[in-house]
Amino acid sequence: MPNTAKCLPGFRALLGEGPVWDIATERLFWIDGLGRKLYCQDADGTPLHEWPMPKAPGSFALRERGGLIMAYRNGLALIDPFERRFTDLPTGPLEFGKERFNDGKCDRRGRFWAGTFDKNLTDPVGSLFRIEPDLSIHRAADGITLSNGIAWSPDDRTMYYCDSTPGLVRAYDFDIESGTVSNPRVFADFATRKGRPDGCTIDAEGCLWVVEVEGSQIVRFHPDGHEMATATLPVTKPSSVMFGGPGLATLYVTSMQFGLTPEELVHQPQAGCVFALDVGVGGVPERRFAG
Repeated sequence: MPNTAKCLPGFRALLGEGPVWDIATERLFWIDGLGRKLYCQDADGTPLHEWPMPKAPGSFALRERGGLIMAYRNGLALIDPFERRFTDLPTGPLEFGKERFNDGKCDRRGRFWAGTFDKNLTDPVGSLFRIEPDLSIHRAADGITLSNGIAWSPDDRTMYYCDSTPGLVRAYDFDIESGTVSNPRVFADFATRKGRPDGCTIDAEGCLWVVEVEGSQIVRFHPDGHEMATATLPVTKPSSVMFGGPGLATLYVTSMQFGLTPEELVHQPQAGCVFALDVGVGGVPERRFAG
């Protein structure tokens, strides 16, 4: 499998996360969680826009009505970065004294899902929340320590969800009509691996790609859970992943500088970049938030 990673020019993040490919404009959006930035690049990596955020972003999704829904670390908002409009939303059942938002993604009904993590990264007090198009918030799963990647199988019958601190990728039965999950089970256990599961995405063949943060690679899993292939990166801490580009044939991978020592940064000059890889398979379109 070809997996030569190309570092895209331009932006470099302290904590790169949340890549989202916009099919309509053929642009890649992603965030810097620590630098409080939202970035936009074209398919070959040419920088287009850089927007400062008023709060630390955790994840986001583009909206069908324009702009995007943003999960800040401690809140939700509808924003239009071009017009600099920021509208905070009620957060209902969330308890920000204990938890913080992290990764999020839309399902194929246009609901936005965002998970939370224990602010001390030690206790399973986080949850997975479903934000409906009417902006109501529903707790879908709990017992999470460090919520990360979310993805759905192409047939919408399985949801995959990464909890980084115990090093587990869980699979759930997913009901696309009701937006509910059930029957959690371990899909992949990273206990014996070098790194931990972070962001993830699904490919057109129904296989799950999981970033192994601190492991310098992305791992491809078959739907039955066995490892099929890996793609290696020149940085220790890749963070999240998304298919995009023409024909959704490019795998984009964000990365971070956060947590690296000065010596490690010298030896990893591309840390914090977005990488583009040809992995021999394409992705599936991502739905916009319907609210």
